[in-house]
Amino acid sequence: MKATTSKSSYRRLITGVGVATASLLLASCGSGSSESDDKFDGDPVEGGNVVFGMPAVSDYVNPLVATTNALAWVTDPIVETLYTPGDDSKPLLAAAEPEISKDGLTWTIDLAEGITFSNGDPLTADHVAAVINHVANPAAYTDWTSYFAYFVKDAKAKSDSTVEINLAMPYGVLRSHLNNLPIIHKSVLEKNDTTIGTGPFELGEVTQGQSVKLTRNDEYREEYDGPETLEFRAIPNAGTRLVNLREGKIDVMTDVPASNVATLDKDDSLNVEVVDAPISVLTFFNATKAPFDDIRVRQALAHAMDREGVSELVYADTAPPAQGPAGPALDAHDDELDLYSAAPDVEKAKELLAEAGLEDGFEFKLSISNSSDATVKMAEVLAQGWEKAGIKATIDSTDAGTWAANWVKGDYQMSMTSFVTGVSAGDSAFPLFTSYASSNSMNFGYKNEEADRLMGEAWATTDPAERADLSRQVNKILAEDAIAIPPVYPRMIIAQRTDVTALDADQMALGRLDAAALRRLG
Repeated sequence: MKATTSKSSYRRLITGVGVATASLLLASCGSGSSESDDKFDGDPVEGGNVVFGMPAVSDYVNPLVATTNALAWVTDPIVETLYTPGDDSKPLLAAAEPEISKDGLTWTIDLAEGITFSNGDPLTADHVAAVINHVANPAAYTDWTSYFAYFVKDAKAKSDSTVEINLAMPYGVLRSHLNNLPIIHKSVLEKNDTTIGTGPFELGEVTQGQSVKLTRNDEYREEYDGPETLEFRAIPNAGTRLVNLREGKIDVMTDVPASNVATLDKDDSLNVEVVDAPISVLTFFNATKAPFDDIRVRQALAHAMDREGVSELVYADTAPPAQGPAGPALDAHDDELDLYSAAPDVEKAKELLAEAGLEDGFEFKLSISNSSDATVKMAEVLAQGWEKAGIKATIDSTDAGTWAANWVKGDYQMSMTSFVTGVSAGDSAFPLFTSYASSNSMNFGYKNEEADRLMGEAWATTDPAERADLSRQVNKILAEDAIAIPPVYPRMIIAQRTDVTALDADQMALGRLDAAALRRLG
């Protein structure tokens, strides 16, 4: 299997340490308790406006450009995917599961009947094939190439209602990707300032970088009794978002600082959800040179990591201490993995350093982006913990663009960032693990043949249970090799007023808001 990091991955990491890393402050630990449900009073009513306050809204409104929350949460009510489940759990755009050839290289998908875009054009296989070919083009300006390029050879319309996808290799995880890939009208593929979808909303007024308003798609094929409009406002300051929420100027506040959870929970007019979600802290080591070419040095760093300090001081105890790279929201997560203690194990770290010939400790540079206060504070807490074991970390804090440029070149000793994958991958660990494949051009010096083999098998199989089992094995290897050692598993934290229906915690666990499902309460 060939894994490649294209220019789209560069953009994703810039966004991941910029706009999307604000989601390191998102926490989601599964609050949908009966206690919080008691806060909601009234019956759902049709119409009205529901307003969302976010740290940022994307400068683009084409959902194929990027895989960030700032774009996907805004455009999800406009677009649907082949396998978006409807109220009856049947897919909305596909008529059935793909028919896969014996060699696994040809997938045939029949489309559901009677689907139209908001402009009145029928959904045909030409539109679906055009979208897939677009994201499978390595030169396309889209983050989605990481999921489709080199794996998908092409897609063709066999008829108006049947699309055929031809693969370069068996690629069973494609079915997971098709759960998430937005299908848009082929006429807007190359446009960043508009989009046309088949969902219950269409694009309304856009003030670039400030707000996006969606209006109901009156031609939607199914009865829809939700709001007349949805509005997404960019409010960068968390304190300002919170004031707006309390004053009723917005109905939903994303990216809630963990330190605000306890206070918000006491307010009967507000509800806060803390949910396990696909939010990860990624660590990268340049293993082409000392000291991190030695597994014992990396393991010493892992044992000396102050996980409980990060959880308490950075995330107000909303983010549990981590073991492997895959958190509880991902299919690769292993509840039984227990390699490192929550508090620094100084003696074990010193023992490993001595074995590596570093009895007196060592110094290294930790590269981070200063675009996220949480990341900066996390680095400071980790540095203090490592110092107890004789490890001195100098924090190299730069802007997001500089951080990403250095990451691409391998110009770092250890680098750390956050990564939000839910809107593009759901519960799949695919985008998280491919960074550590030895064939990945952004992997500097780490190679584990067993991990490579298991990843290849995981992405090839069409069986989700088998893929999850293989992914858990990869998760363990990456943790044991101390190449992917997140200190905590951040959660998604979103607050809302109780005069709108509750957000769907199951959708949040997949990294989505499902804004179109909200209703005002009367």
